Amino acid sequence: MRVSALYIYPVKGCRAVPVESSAVNGLGLENDRRFAFMAEDGLAFTQRDQPLLATVAPQVDADVLRLDLGGLAEMVVPLSSFTEHACVDVWGKTLAARAAPSMREVNDYLGATLRLVMLDGAAQRSFADSRPVLVTTSAMLARLGLPEIGMERFRPNVVLEGDGKWRMLRGEHVLLEYSEPCGRCEVTTIDQASGERRGPEPLRSLNERFAGNFGEYYGVVRPGRLRLGEEVVAA
Repeated sequence: MRVSALYIYPVKGCRAVPVESSAVNGLGLENDRRFAFMAEDGLAFTQRDQPLLATVAPQVDADVLRLDLGGLAEMVVPLSSFTEHACVDVWGKTLAARAAPSMREVNDYLGATLRLVMLDGAAQRSFADSRPVLVTTSAMLARLGLPEIGMERFRPNVVLEGDGKWRMLRGEHVLLEYSEPCGRCEVTTIDQASGERRGPEPLRSLNERFAGNFGEYYGVVRPGRLRLGEEVVAA
């Protein structure tokens, strides 16, 4: 099986960033979901709360996080500005983080009072909903049979050309272990380019034919580097 695409999501819920290779460790792909928006109640803010989050394009540089707000404005957030201790709730899991000062432009764009937070350096997991690496395959998308729906709706980290269910996936350097299927929600009905809800598909078909699942979560057994085009085998 060949790795046909690799994606990271530096800010939880925001636009995907395609990469050609990535270091992979216990937190997942490098820079994947290391930042999040936190609402006033301490919950991680996602596209379920505001679909327009999909139009926020992040870029992580050496010492700053850049946020393009739908082409209307660009925010430059120095990593050194994440100084205030915060606790973020991600599906009932409390994660230690550091918050940056409030940004009025972001709050106005997303229509909510939010704080941008960075994962604490001692955290044992990222801001991902479940396990650190989400794997999908081209065969899964073909079986879904909805040509108007692209893989971007499912926000994977790794896309494989192949088919099957595997307990372990071994790359040249990385070893991944299956954890659980990825149960899907209304985020799959959101167009990832415009931030518009386009339901009811693919969620309706997933619930009717695939028990609401698409893709599998994997844990990282052996850290290393994963590359676009790399061959991955069942281990």
